[in-house]
Amino acid sequence: MSRFSTARMSGAVAAVAVSALALTACTGGSGGGESGAAPDTAKLVIASDSDQAALGYDPASYGSGQRMFFEGIYDSLFVLDDDGKVVPQLVTKFEFNGDQTQLTMDLDTEATFADGSTLSAELVKENLAARGNPDLSAYSAFAAGGENEITDVIVVDEDTVTLVFATAKPGFEANLTAPAGMIVGPAGAADRESLLSTPDGSGPLAIDGKATIKGNSYLLVKKDGHPGADAYAFDSYEFRPIAEPQARANAVISGEVDLALLTADSVPQVESAGVEVATNGGTVQNLIPWDKVGATAPQWGDPRVVQALSMAIDREEYIAAVHPGEIPTANALPADSPGYLAELDEEYAYNPDAAKDLLAQAGYPDGFTFDFTIGTGSQRDMEAIQKYWGEIGVTVNLKNAATTEELFGAVSTEGLGGPIPFQWTNPVGPVYGALFGFANFHGAENADIQAAAGAYSAAGDDEAAQEAALQDLNRSIVDSGWLIPLFEQIAPWGYNDTKVAEPSFVGAEVFPLLATLQPAS
Repeated sequence: MSRFSTARMSGAVAAVAVSALALTACTGGSGGGESGAAPDTAKLVIASDSDQAALGYDPASYGSGQRMFFEGIYDSLFVLDDDGKVVPQLVTKFEFNGDQTQLTMDLDTEATFADGSTLSAELVKENLAARGNPDLSAYSAFAAGGENEITDVIVVDEDTVTLVFATAKPGFEANLTAPAGMIVGPAGAADRESLLSTPDGSGPLAIDGKATIKGNSYLLVKKDGHPGADAYAFDSYEFRPIAEPQARANAVISGEVDLALLTADSVPQVESAGVEVATNGGTVQNLIPWDKVGATAPQWGDPRVVQALSMAIDREEYIAAVHPGEIPTANALPADSPGYLAELDEEYAYNPDAAKDLLAQAGYPDGFTFDFTIGTGSQRDMEAIQKYWGEIGVTVNLKNAATTEELFGAVSTEGLGGPIPFQWTNPVGPVYGALFGFANFHGAENADIQAAAGAYSAAGDDEAAQEAALQDLNRSIVDSGWLIPLFEQIAPWGYNDTKVAEPSFVGAEVFPLLATLQPAS
């Protein structure tokens, strides 16, 4: 399959479909467009919630929150299509060996980098050779000891490469979507530090260095003559990192930006100002047990303890107070997933008496005390939840992390962490990248979760088998106490409907595919 007939191309050519009073007069919302005028495609201005290139232009330094920014700069081995399915981009065909311990990929050698060189099997190997670099978080699961460890990369011939795994990895191609599957050119792969200032990708877009101010505004422009440039409807894309949610809402209301990622509580204000809002769900915020075996304290080895903590939370009250507009849930998987089980919301509904009984059954009739390290972004959440747990006899000592390193270090020294978001567009990713990856410092085993994830990977296009596997996965994660789901987070985007058509989303992704953004008709 040609890389220009995959997800981005199909999405691009398809028809896709503060004080509000002070800013209403200069709204960027409905109205104001000249009837019959040609659409304005010179530049689309996008407000994101974080600096899209805070660590430079190495895509492997980032997670899904930067995917939208980098997807036009870099091509990826695989991508998500408009339906959220994993499809090849730089790969023309692929197959696993019989025991699924090797994945062989044929490559599209027409992909061209800044120095004029083209994609090769050797270049893919050189990219993945950096999987032991601790600064490249997208590669962490591929490193030695990682849940998705790649033990070897074999160059079969100029355009064929084989990945070798220590154990069977059905569905591994889902781990090679952006950003982990993005391929850096020869110059950048040889010197990853060069990517701090200059990207090296084969995609249709490039950074305009003269118009870019790091941390303030990043301008992406089409490469002259690039065969994939027509997949992008706008001539240029400006990304503005605006961390403060109210400032993003103000920016889209005033017309300073054309498209802005909002928070749920700002939606009523934005809509009242006449600005259109498109919303996607599917990201579930969870508390996550770091310790599942009792390594740091014995109670964490008993799933009944985590079940009790889940039942002790009044999700409805907590969400109304701390995250208005979000959707309370006790499901690990989102509401539109085939794996969603309404009965989990009933079984783990607020019930402090049942929670106390579970603690007693686990051997903690008087509760227990534990430490919980928090960052500034989780303080309000944990102060609210702390109260609920206190009502069942569990005392939580909240500790503010002095550094990011201290916050990350809690994975190995404490029982619980979070809240942390999980996106389930590709269910294999969070299972092996998080539950059996970075959140499994103590090497816990869970045959039920692994069996359900394996059954999903083996289901292929069998929708009934996928649904059954996802329901088993959802049930096993929640009942095992490997996650405490809190709420489903909606991803609202305010947009100027005189400039851009309503955005569409891929599965549960927060960010739309950049190439699917179309001018207003």
